[in-house]
Parts: sequence; structure tokens; C-alpha cells
Amino acid sequence: MGNNDLIFYTTADIRKILGIGNKTCLDLFHRADFPCVKIGKSFKITKDKFNEYVSTRRILSEVHD
Repeated sequence: MGNNDLIFYTTADIRKILGIGNKTCLDLFHRADFPCVKIGKSFKITKDKFNEYVSTRRILSEVHD
């Protein structure tokens, strides 16, 4: 593949990468700030955009005593 070739992840790919369920994945793909595209009935995101999105997000977890 050349440098200009796009690699797309599907919702199934994202579920596997992040270890999340279908509903959580679809919620993510419907977020206004998630840079995905809809092609036909399928949602996809380029590998570069996904990596950028993940690297700029911070996952916060609160510890409840």
C-alpha cells in the first residue's frame, strides 16, 4: 500500500480494539466529536483519525470510597 491509501476500521474492528460492546461502540460512532463517516448503512473511521481521536482523549475513572 502507498502512503495515500486509507485504512478504514469498522464498528467490529473498534469493538475488538477497545474491548467494548455493540451498544457502547454505536454510542461512540454517534458522538458529534467522533470523526467517522457513514458509507451506506455502515459506519467507518480511518485508522489515522481513530488513532488521533484516542490519543487526544483522556479516560477518567473515579474511585469511590
